[in-house]
Amino acid sequence: MSIKCIERVIVAVADLDAACDRWSKAGFAISKKPDTARLYAGAIEIDLIATTSEVTKAALERGGGIIGWTWGTEEIVPDGETFTNFLPGVWTNTVETHGDLLTRRGNLESIGGANQNSVDYLEHIVVMTPSLEDAIAAHEKIGLPCKRIREAGGGMRQAFFKLEQTVLEIVGPSRDTPHVWGLAFMCKDIRRAVDLARASGLEATEPKAAIQGGKIARIVAPLDGVAIAYMEAP
Repeated sequence: MSIKCIERVIVAVADLDAACDRWSKAGFAISKKPDTARLYAGAIEIDLIATTSEVTKAALERGGGIIGWTWGTEEIVPDGETFTNFLPGVWTNTVETHGDLLTRRGNLESIGGANQNSVDYLEHIVVMTPSLEDAIAAHEKIGLPCKRIREAGGGMRQAFFKLEQTVLEIVGPSRDTPHVWGLAFMCKDIRRAVDLARASGLEATEPKAAIQGGKIARIVAPLDGVAIAYMEAP
Protein backbone atom coordinates (compact mmCIF):
# COMPACT_ATOMS: atom_id res chain seq x y z
CA MET A 1 0.00 0.00 0.00
CA SER A 2 1.45 3.38 -0.99
CA ILE A 3 0.46 6.82 0.23
CA LYS A 4 -0.71 9.17 -2.51
CA CYS A 5 -1.63 12.40 -0.72
CA ILE A 6 -2.86 14.12 2.39
CA GLU A 7 -6.61 13.74 2.02
CA ARG A 8 -7.83 16.05 4.79
CA VAL A 9 -6.55 18.04 7.78
CA ILE A 10 -8.51 17.95 11.06
CA VAL A 11 -8.78 21.05 13.27
CA ALA A 12 -10.34 20.89 16.75
CA VAL A 13 -12.35 23.99 17.73
CA ALA A 14 -14.09 24.90 20.98
CA ASP A 15 -16.99 26.76 19.34
CA LEU A 16 -17.95 25.78 15.80
CA ASP A 17 -20.02 28.88 15.00
CA ALA A 18 -17.27 31.21 16.19
CA ALA A 19 -14.65 29.19 14.28
CA CYS A 20 -16.69 29.37 11.08
CA ASP A 21 -16.92 33.13 11.51
CA ARG A 22 -13.14 33.46 11.94
CA TRP A 23 -12.25 31.30 8.93
CA SER A 24 -14.90 33.08 6.84
CA LYS A 25 -13.31 36.41 7.76
CA ALA A 26 -10.03 35.00 6.48
CA GLY A 27 -11.76 34.46 3.14
CA PHE A 28 -12.44 30.71 3.11
CA ALA A 29 -15.62 29.23 1.65
CA ILE A 30 -17.25 27.05 4.32
CA SER A 31 -19.81 24.26 4.21
CA LYS A 32 -21.26 23.75 7.71
CA LYS A 33 -22.84 20.70 9.36
CA PRO A 34 -24.09 20.29 12.98
CA ASP A 35 -20.74 19.30 14.55
CA THR A 36 -18.31 19.96 11.71
CA ALA A 37 -17.54 22.49 9.01
CA ARG A 38 -15.64 21.90 5.80
CA LEU A 39 -13.33 24.20 3.90
CA TYR A 40 -10.76 23.36 1.29
CA ALA A 41 -7.38 24.26 -0.16
CA GLY A 42 -6.97 22.78 -3.62
CA ALA A 43 -7.52 19.02 -3.37
CA ILE A 44 -7.24 18.93 0.43
CA GLU A 45 -10.25 19.20 2.70
CA ILE A 46 -9.89 20.97 6.05
CA ASP A 47 -12.43 19.96 8.68
CA LEU A 48 -13.27 22.03 11.75
CA ILE A 49 -14.67 19.71 14.42
CA ALA A 50 -16.32 20.67 17.70
CA THR A 51 -16.41 17.34 19.52
CA THR A 52 -14.62 16.51 22.77
CA SER A 53 -12.68 13.25 22.74
CA GLU A 54 -9.30 11.87 23.71
CA VAL A 55 -8.06 12.77 20.23
CA THR A 56 -9.10 16.43 20.51
CA LYS A 57 -8.37 16.93 24.23
CA ALA A 58 -4.79 18.22 23.98
CA ALA A 59 -5.63 20.64 21.18
CA LEU A 60 -8.71 22.00 22.95
CA GLU A 61 -6.64 22.60 26.10
CA ARG A 62 -4.51 24.95 23.95
CA GLY A 63 -7.65 26.70 22.66
CA GLY A 64 -7.95 24.55 19.54
CA GLY A 65 -5.56 23.49 16.82
CA ILE A 66 -4.69 20.86 14.25
CA ILE A 67 -4.90 17.35 15.65
CA GLY A 68 -3.61 15.64 12.50
CA TRP A 69 -4.66 14.44 9.06
CA THR A 70 -5.71 11.46 6.96
CA TRP A 71 -3.41 9.90 4.40
CA GLY A 72 -4.99 9.08 1.04
CA THR A 73 -4.11 5.95 -0.93
CA GLU A 74 -5.25 4.65 -4.31
CA GLU A 75 -5.97 1.23 -2.84
CA ILE A 76 -8.44 -0.21 -0.37
CA VAL A 77 -6.81 -0.07 3.06
CA PRO A 78 -6.47 -3.64 4.46
CA ASP A 79 -7.24 -4.20 8.15
CA GLY A 80 -4.14 -3.72 10.24
CA GLU A 81 -2.32 -1.65 7.62
CA THR A 82 -3.56 1.81 8.50
CA PHE A 83 -0.73 4.24 9.25
CA THR A 84 -2.26 5.49 12.48
CA ASN A 85 -0.79 7.69 15.20
CA PHE A 86 2.83 6.89 14.39
CA LEU A 87 4.13 10.41 15.13
CA PRO A 88 4.03 11.83 18.69
CA GLY A 89 1.42 14.57 19.07
CA VAL A 90 -0.14 13.90 15.64
CA TRP A 91 -3.28 11.84 14.97
CA THR A 92 -3.26 10.16 11.56
CA ASN A 93 -5.41 7.66 9.72
CA THR A 94 -5.50 6.19 6.22
CA VAL A 95 -8.37 6.16 3.71
CA GLU A 96 -8.89 5.21 0.09
CA THR A 97 -8.88 8.33 -2.08
CA HIS A 98 -10.78 8.44 -5.35
CA GLY A 99 -9.69 10.47 -8.38
CA ASP A 100 -6.64 12.44 -9.39
CA LEU A 101 -5.70 15.82 -7.95
CA LEU A 102 -7.74 17.87 -10.44
CA THR A 103 -10.84 15.72 -9.94
CA ARG A 104 -10.68 15.91 -6.15
CA ARG A 105 -10.03 19.65 -6.33
CA GLY A 106 -13.07 20.17 -8.55
CA ASN A 107 -15.28 18.07 -6.28
CA LEU A 108 -14.37 20.13 -3.21
CA GLU A 109 -14.80 23.45 -4.98
CA SER A 110 -18.25 22.40 -6.23
CA ILE A 111 -19.31 21.81 -2.63
CA GLY A 112 -17.88 24.92 -0.98
CA GLY A 113 -17.54 27.45 -3.79
CA ALA A 114 -14.53 29.63 -4.51
CA ASN A 115 -12.27 30.89 -1.71
CA GLN A 116 -12.56 34.68 -1.65
CA ASN A 117 -8.96 34.95 -0.42
CA SER A 118 -7.74 33.34 -3.69
CA VAL A 119 -6.21 30.38 -1.81
CA ASP A 120 -5.24 27.89 -4.51
CA TYR A 121 -3.83 24.97 -2.52
CA LEU A 122 -2.23 23.94 0.77
CA GLU A 123 1.49 24.52 0.30
CA HIS A 124 2.91 23.58 3.73
CA ILE A 125 1.95 21.75 6.90
CA VAL A 126 4.35 22.46 9.77
CA VAL A 127 4.81 19.92 12.59
CA MET A 128 6.89 20.31 15.75
CA THR A 129 8.38 17.06 17.08
CA PRO A 130 10.75 16.08 19.91
CA SER A 131 12.95 13.84 17.74
CA LEU A 132 13.50 14.71 14.10
CA GLU A 133 15.42 11.49 13.50
CA ASP A 134 12.51 9.37 14.76
CA ALA A 135 10.04 11.36 12.66
CA ILE A 136 12.12 10.89 9.49
CA ALA A 137 12.44 7.15 10.17
CA ALA A 138 8.68 6.83 10.78
CA HIS A 139 7.82 8.51 7.48
CA GLU A 140 10.38 6.59 5.46
CA LYS A 141 9.05 3.34 6.97
CA ILE A 142 5.64 4.06 5.40
CA GLY A 143 7.17 4.95 2.04
CA LEU A 144 7.62 8.72 2.27
CA PRO A 145 11.28 9.62 1.68
CA CYS A 146 12.72 12.76 3.22
CA LYS A 147 13.51 15.15 0.35
CA ARG A 148 15.96 17.32 2.25
CA ILE A 149 17.03 18.52 5.70
CA ARG A 150 17.73 22.15 6.49
CA GLU A 151 19.58 23.63 9.46
CA ALA A 152 17.20 26.22 10.93
CA GLY A 153 19.54 27.61 13.63
CA GLY A 154 19.54 27.30 17.40
CA GLY A 155 19.95 23.54 17.16
CA MET A 156 16.70 23.18 15.20
CA ARG A 157 16.44 21.34 11.89
CA GLN A 158 13.67 20.99 9.32
CA ALA A 159 12.88 17.84 7.35
CA PHE A 160 10.78 18.10 4.19
CA PHE A 161 8.46 15.53 2.60
CA LYS A 162 6.33 16.12 -0.53
CA LEU A 163 2.84 14.82 -1.32
CA GLU A 164 1.39 16.15 -4.57
CA GLN A 165 1.37 19.97 -4.15
CA THR A 166 1.87 19.94 -0.39
CA VAL A 167 5.11 19.94 1.60
CA LEU A 168 5.09 18.32 5.03
CA GLU A 169 7.69 20.21 7.09
CA ILE A 170 8.73 18.58 10.36
CA VAL A 171 10.80 20.67 12.77
CA GLY A 172 12.76 19.38 15.74
CA PRO A 173 13.72 18.99 18.42
CA SER A 174 10.67 20.86 19.71
CA ARG A 175 10.88 22.83 22.91
CA ASP A 176 7.14 22.40 23.38
CA THR A 177 4.61 19.58 23.32
CA PRO A 178 4.79 17.90 19.90
CA HIS A 179 1.95 19.09 17.70
CA VAL A 180 0.95 20.30 14.25
CA TRP A 181 1.81 23.99 14.35
CA GLY A 182 0.38 25.64 11.27
CA LEU A 183 -0.63 25.78 7.62
CA ALA A 184 0.74 27.81 4.71
CA PHE A 185 -1.63 28.43 1.79
CA MET A 186 -0.58 29.28 -1.75
CA CYS A 187 -2.67 32.16 -3.12
CA LYS A 188 -3.22 33.42 -6.61
CA ASP A 189 -3.27 36.97 -5.20
CA ILE A 190 -1.62 37.46 -1.80
CA ARG A 191 -2.53 41.15 -1.79
CA ARG A 192 -6.20 40.19 -2.00
CA ALA A 193 -5.84 37.67 0.84
CA VAL A 194 -4.21 40.21 3.16
CA ASP A 195 -6.62 43.02 2.32
CA LEU A 196 -9.64 40.77 2.78
CA ALA A 197 -8.44 39.60 6.20
CA ARG A 198 -7.77 43.18 7.32
CA ALA A 199 -11.15 44.40 6.04
CA SER A 200 -12.77 41.66 8.17
CA GLY A 201 -10.95 42.78 11.33
CA LEU A 202 -8.08 40.29 11.31
CA GLU A 203 -4.53 41.58 11.73
CA ALA A 204 -2.25 40.47 8.90
CA THR A 205 1.36 41.27 8.10
CA GLU A 206 2.38 43.03 4.92
CA PRO A 207 3.55 40.63 2.16
CA LYS A 208 7.34 40.34 1.99
CA ALA A 209 9.90 38.30 0.10
CA ALA A 210 9.87 34.61 1.09
CA ILE A 211 13.05 32.54 1.57
CA GLN A 212 11.88 30.08 -1.09
CA GLY A 213 10.98 32.85 -3.52
CA GLY A 214 7.74 34.71 -4.11
CA LYS A 215 5.94 36.44 -1.23
CA ILE A 216 4.69 35.52 2.24
CA ALA A 217 2.35 37.14 4.77
CA ARG A 218 0.83 35.93 8.01
CA ILE A 219 -2.36 36.32 9.99
CA VAL A 220 -0.96 37.55 13.30
CA ALA A 221 -3.31 35.77 15.73
CA PRO A 222 -3.73 32.02 15.06
CA LEU A 223 -7.16 30.89 13.89
CA ASP A 224 -8.39 28.39 16.49
CA GLY A 225 -4.81 27.57 17.45
CA VAL A 226 -3.63 27.26 13.85
CA ALA A 227 -0.81 29.53 12.64
CA ILE A 228 -1.76 30.75 9.16
CA ALA A 229 0.55 31.97 6.40
CA TYR A 230 -0.32 33.12 2.89
CA MET A 231 2.13 32.61 0.05
CA GLU A 232 2.34 33.72 -3.57
CA ALA A 233 4.54 32.01 -6.13
CA PRO A 234 7.37 33.95 -7.85
